[in-house]
Amino acid sequence: MSVGDEQISMVSAGTSDGTPPAFQSAHKQPFKIDDDLSTRNSSLESSDTDGDSSTKPFLRRGWFGGGAGSPLDAWLTTSAAQIGQVMLAMPHAVSLCGMRVAIPLMVLYSLGSIWTIHLLTTLYLELKQRKVAAGTWAGGHEKRATQYFNVVGELTGSRVVKAFVTVITIISLLCTGIAQIVAISTGSYYLNTSIDKRTWTLIWGAILSVTMSLVPNFRHFRLLNIISLVGTAYTAVYLIATAASTGLPRARYALTAGPVKAQNVFLGANVFMSGFGGHSMSFEVIDALFNPGCYDTVYPYSYLFTWFVTIPHSLLNQLAFPVDNAKYSNIYGAVPNNAARNASIVLMIIHQAVAYALYVTPVFFMWEKLVGTHDKPLWIRLPSRLPVALLVWFFALIFPFFDTINAVQGAVGYSFTAFVFPTAAYLWVYKSAKARNNAPKVPRFIGGWTAAMLLNTVMVVYFAIFGVGFGTWAAIKNLVDQVNTLGLFASCYQCSSIVATNVIKG
Repeated sequence: MSVGDEQISMVSAGTSDGTPPAFQSAHKQPFKIDDDLSTRNSSLESSDTDGDSSTKPFLRRGWFGGGAGSPLDAWLTTSAAQIGQVMLAMPHAVSLCGMRVAIPLMVLYSLGSIWTIHLLTTLYLELKQRKVAAGTWAGGHEKRATQYFNVVGELTGSRVVKAFVTVITIISLLCTGIAQIVAISTGSYYLNTSIDKRTWTLIWGAILSVTMSLVPNFRHFRLLNIISLVGTAYTAVYLIATAASTGLPRARYALTAGPVKAQNVFLGANVFMSGFGGHSMSFEVIDALFNPGCYDTVYPYSYLFTWFVTIPHSLLNQLAFPVDNAKYSNIYGAVPNNAARNASIVLMIIHQAVAYALYVTPVFFMWEKLVGTHDKPLWIRLPSRLPVALLVWFFALIFPFFDTINAVQGAVGYSFTAFVFPTAAYLWVYKSAKARNNAPKVPRFIGGWTAAMLLNTVMVVYFAIFGVGFGTWAAIKNLVDQVNTLGLFASCYQCSSIVATNVIKG
């Protein structure tokens, strides 16, 4: 039995008067939570491990066997999941907004994302602390996955809130999974235009449904994450070098060009939210850690990689190809067709396959809990996921619109899960002085509780209005326009322009 198991057993056992031994003095003084997140979690971290898994050497643990729960594993998973197909859409998003609007939005959204991850980590540990104290904690990937709707729903104490959070989280995750299939099909069409994109979607949907449904949980992704990060790193370097090699002849025009219409600003902002707001699967990553409290530190470090693979190439390619960026929703349409581009496409296809698994796996968990297979052996549990995979595949066939899917997932999904829910839940949970006394200290750079609560309030209002409100309006309007023009199950969205682009050799 692990230290954590002993701890939970002590809490559950109690004494003759029914009071848990560890909390017999609770009536004399309130249960005090440590000020520092990592310290606060130190007494709980082993409750998620399976015996000696946390003592195994790093290099012998987790490549395929499910023991990957270190801070480095969290960094790898976060870096791989944070940026995928959306890095190919970001130059177009910069073009939609204009550089003078795009740069502040990218900076503000990324910093806001780091802040809200701190809030989510705090909320996770708050729920875990309460459940361990009550003897009801059954989290951890070796036991029962703790998910977004569990944390936000249970801490707010409202079934309506929990149901709403669940629906939005599912939409966010499914849209991201759909976007990966659409992006893979688009990339495959750039490589081989003899097969239309709908056929590529059929092929890749089948492959991903069968293979990626077999990855049990987030402790099995280490090797896949490393491989996928090679793809985004190479692509970022390739796109930076390609843009720089042009000499940026149209830089002056690109710097002064603004959005054509207001809708474009919100469409571009939605893409930025997709790029900097992948929080819908964060609790599964936190839950997979041997020490969940360290995620508060790990996530900001992942942004060193996120910024590298998003901002430089997006801005440089806008300076180099402002006209083509406005035309093509995928950056591969703006760059020359050569071997370097094709290598990037292949590596990004691999990355997008991994990202598909990272974002659809939380929905697999929800489905397993619904149908009663989450606690069953893997030979029962993994095949039960197939209906979810088929649903994602089906919607990828219905809406094969690369740019539109990115905008929808940003507005409907990520504006809620990355910004509105974390800030609103934090305001609710720590609204009283008593709750704040038992909470971790607010980071010093924020300036205390008053500043933190004011910041959260501003973020709730801003993202509710501009992200959820105007962002959803712009995204849905664009989706309706696409469907009215091309219909559902479009066979080859933007194929003629891709064929024309492939003629341009680099």
